[in-house]
Amino acid sequence: MRVFTQRLGQFAISALIFTVAFRYALDLSVGMKSFPAALVCSIVYFGLMFFAGWYYGSKDAVENEIHDIGFRFHFITYVLCIALGYASYFIGWNTEPLRSLNIGAICWGIGLALHFVFFLFAQKNAISGYAKEEISQ
Repeated sequence: MRVFTQRLGQFAISALIFTVAFRYALDLSVGMKSFPAALVCSIVYFGLMFFAGWYYGSKDAVENEIHDIGFRFHFITYVLCIALGYASYFIGWNTEPLRSLNIGAICWGIGLALHFVFFLFAQKNAISGYAKEEISQ
C-alpha cells in the first residue's frame, strides 16, 4: 500500500494554505477582540478543511483503491494544525496560550491514537489494502 499519494500531497498543500490563512485571520480577530469574526473564521476553516478532505480523500480512494478509513488525512491534518499552532504562538500571533495548545495537542492526539487503532483493525481485515468484501465479490 502506498502511504504518500498525489492526492494526499494535494490535500497537505491545501491544508497548509488554509491553516496559515486561518491562524492569521484568527490573530486579527483576537487582536480586534471580535468574537463573531473569530467564530466566522473558525466555521469557514472547518468547512474548507472538511470539503478538501472529502474531495481529495474520495479521489484518492478511487484512484489508488486504498482502504485506510481516512487515517492518513487525519494524521496530516493533525501534524499541520499542531505544528502551525505552535509556530503561530512562537512568532507572536495572539491566537491562543501555550497551555491551550498543549491541551489541544494531547486531546487531539488521543483521538488520533484511537483512529489509528481503528485503522489497524481495518487493515487487519484487508488484503493488500483492499477490503475483503471487495475481493470476494
